[in-house]
Amino acid sequence: MKKLLARTPLLRMAHLTRVGWLSVSRPVTMGVRALIRDRSGAVLLIRHNYVGGWHMPGGGVGRGETVHQAMAREVREEVALEVIGTARMMGLYARFRHGASDHVSVFVVDEWSGTPDVDGLEIAECRFFPRDALPEDTTPATRRRLEEVWSDGPVSELW
Repeated sequence: MKKLLARTPLLRMAHLTRVGWLSVSRPVTMGVRALIRDRSGAVLLIRHNYVGGWHMPGGGVGRGETVHQAMAREVREEVALEVIGTARMMGLYARFRHGASDHVSVFVVDEWSGTPDVDGLEIAECRFFPRDALPEDTTPATRRRLEEVWSDGPVSELW
């Protein structure tokens, strides 16, 4: 546990360094998120060690990766699940912050295998939550994406 706590300030420092770089370089980036559901309809959310709130698993798209490949890789890395088949892309969202133009593809993942688990380094914990029991500190963007899927209503362009 002490090793984990010692690494947390380093992760926060890396996160703040990245935010600073984004504000200077103003890149266009591509990211992915996975809205993973179990058979009961509960959604899997993660809590990072370096930023607050509960989020959907996800991350950046690497060179030579499709958005689907990146999403499957991030799910494997962050929560130790394997995405089965092709997940449905529910939307492409734009997020403008820290000087960057970030675009995020969100996939609905209903078919997966494995048992959710985290390494404790980047991700502190992951849990399935039913619709009526989301954690109080679920991020606003995560809540908006969940509401879009649950209501089967219009999908926003903005994160």
